[in-house]
Amino acid sequence: MSAIDRRSFLLTAGAAAVTATGVLPATAAGSSGSAPRQRVVVLGAGLAGLSSAYNLMKAGYDVTVLEGQDRPGGRVLTVREPFRKGGHAEMGATRIFETHEYTQRYVRHFGLELRPYDEGQRAFFLEGKRFLAPTGGKPWPVAGMTPAERADPFAFFPQYVESGFEKLGDVHAANWPGGFPATAELDGLTFAGYMRRQGASQAWVDWFLAQNGNLARINALAAFAEELVASGNTVTSIEGGNDKLPKAFAKALGGRIKYRSKVVRIATKQHGVRINYVDQWGLHELDADRVVCALPIPPLRKVVLQAGFSAPKMELIKRLKYLPAARIYFQTKSRFWTKDPLGPLGGLNLVATDTPVGRIWNTSSQQDDPALGMIHSYLLDTDATDFAARGPFRRTEEKRRQFAQLLPGFKGQEVAVASKIWQDDPWVGGVTAHVQPGDLQWSFPAMRRAEGRIHFAGEHTSLWIAWMNGALESADRVVGEILHADQH
Repeated sequence: MSAIDRRSFLLTAGAAAVTATGVLPATAAGSSGSAPRQRVVVLGAGLAGLSSAYNLMKAGYDVTVLEGQDRPGGRVLTVREPFRKGGHAEMGATRIFETHEYTQRYVRHFGLELRPYDEGQRAFFLEGKRFLAPTGGKPWPVAGMTPAERADPFAFFPQYVESGFEKLGDVHAANWPGGFPATAELDGLTFAGYMRRQGASQAWVDWFLAQNGNLARINALAAFAEELVASGNTVTSIEGGNDKLPKAFAKALGGRIKYRSKVVRIATKQHGVRINYVDQWGLHELDADRVVCALPIPPLRKVVLQAGFSAPKMELIKRLKYLPAARIYFQTKSRFWTKDPLGPLGGLNLVATDTPVGRIWNTSSQQDDPALGMIHSYLLDTDATDFAARGPFRRTEEKRRQFAQLLPGFKGQEVAVASKIWQDDPWVGGVTAHVQPGDLQWSFPAMRRAEGRIHFAGEHTSLWIAWMNGALESADRVVGEILHADQH
């Protein structure tokens, strides 16, 4: 059995959930010619906002999108400079699985193409040792594991990990998670804390996180729910860059998007909502029948709220944290890891490590040039904050040294470098919602709850936390809410 990653992590459980629930229905947008031509203002041109606006436009609504940045996409950010020969780096959303039905639907709708990532053998760097997954029944060279764990760490997945799925209940039920008492245990723990409670050694947890990212401190209930719905078998990205999807939405919306327009106030008025925003010409006022708020929570905190939000919604806005994340990409002269001293390496998840590098991911298969390489350090939580604290020059130099240790042959290969630190981005404040232990049972309903004529979309309101599919799913939910409300 190969080392686990998101493509294989409890695939059986994820497939069973899809079979049981079926593909979620397509939005009714465009099917109702009776919808009144009301004005909807959408806040934010990430995928959630773009999809909401697009489908409301199709349904006959007068739509305006306000976006503070000068581009669409939000955390779907494809960088092409300073890379050579058409190289590109996904600084945000990177992967699309075949189970991501909303993303797949819009990729087909806009005539985009998906390219599978290649597969291959990954290297491990744990406890200061570099090695491949043992074969032939040999034990893993990880001293901190128990003898039984070293003999076969995969044999402990039912006990340490899969047992958590048995406590989830029906994640698609309207009263989830509060309606399922077993979720309280998961909600009160971190992901690492749950595995330790099940008997995992710290070294086993580190082995798991080395392959799946520094997710030790995330809410266990959120982690298990996300893994259940998001897992898949085939991992792909959009040919030429994932930003082609938000750009396709933006092209279809045309002049309905106002860029460099920062929302500063949301206020209710009789039978509607008033939005104040600032652009290069000054302060403006925009009245709407309804609003779709697709802003991440950190920038929403900076907006003056005079909309009579419920106490749970205000508590959510006050308390919800976002997960620090960073990436640093190196374009290389060749794909030298295919001739690694340990043996040929390949695949997306190239090196699993317990060092501050996080994971080394390889997106070379998604590039136009067949010779140049593209690898990066994918950093989460404390690894990302430590990276950011070092300053631009020092952190890049440090990653060069670490890459040379983890991938012999790296020295002298660099063609170009680029990085992104999401917690330093004022339009986001982090890469994804980071619900604290004990908070998901009350905060998940609060995230999704409409407040009068204001509706809330975004990956943080979806089970697919941190995925494009979650943003798009949330948009379909919000469009359904608005159509239902206006037709009844």
